[in-house]
Amino acid sequence: MANWTPPLAALVYGSTVLTLALGFLLFGGMKRIRALLFSPFPSPPPSLPTPFLPFVGGASLLGLCAWLSPSLLPGSALALGLLLLSFSKQRPVMFWGLQRPHLGKDLKLSVTTLLTILIPILVLLAVCSVTYWALGWPLEPQPALLRFMEARDAKTLAPFLFYALVIAPAWEELFFRGTLFPWLSARLPVHQAHWLSAFAFGAVHLHGPTLIPLTCLGAVLVGLYRSSQSLVPSFLLHSLFNANTCILLLLARPPLPT
Repeated sequence: MANWTPPLAALVYGSTVLTLALGFLLFGGMKRIRALLFSPFPSPPPSLPTPFLPFVGGASLLGLCAWLSPSLLPGSALALGLLLLSFSKQRPVMFWGLQRPHLGKDLKLSVTTLLTILIPILVLLAVCSVTYWALGWPLEPQPALLRFMEARDAKTLAPFLFYALVIAPAWEELFFRGTLFPWLSARLPVHQAHWLSAFAFGAVHLHGPTLIPLTCLGAVLVGLYRSSQSLVPSFLLHSLFNANTCILLLLARPPLPT
């Protein structure tokens, strides 16, 4: 372990992605990021004027579910979203923009956005991690990440990958972008709803060093949802972000101690 160095495949993959990301960031990337985070959009934000008590009650039950049985969280979040949309007489497929036929265009948008935001997110993560270390606060990876790093066979890895690439992006986009943000935007100025929903997304991961980077990622995902009027691009970006992390971890993880 003391003499371990990252495998060549990890170095090649990481350097290739970072080189592409640097190119996207330098050539129009900052303008794109500012547009997603701060610029007004021509279309009005989605609005979900569900009454206060049903939303707070449903969100409280969702938090209780996350505490008692996290495995039920995805299904519970979907059920809550559908229930809240029914209060406002909204059709989920139309409200969430799931009827879009332009999957290729959405995928291209998601890939270019990922490459644009990757370096800023990594810089924020590095700054937050160094700050935690300098203050003497515990700097430990998330428990799920540790289990993923320790998995070595396909039978163990497959559930992690399916959850990270499909289940987590689906329920988090449906709730945080497709339900929480529209509910907040019906009651607050849109920029406040934008960042408050992004902060909730970062906070739900319960990991201090990644709170700010994930909040900024959440804000980008909200911007993508607002600009496209669909959850499809934000779901794809979320899934690609997780996939990039998983690929790098799989390629670079050290061997288990013997």
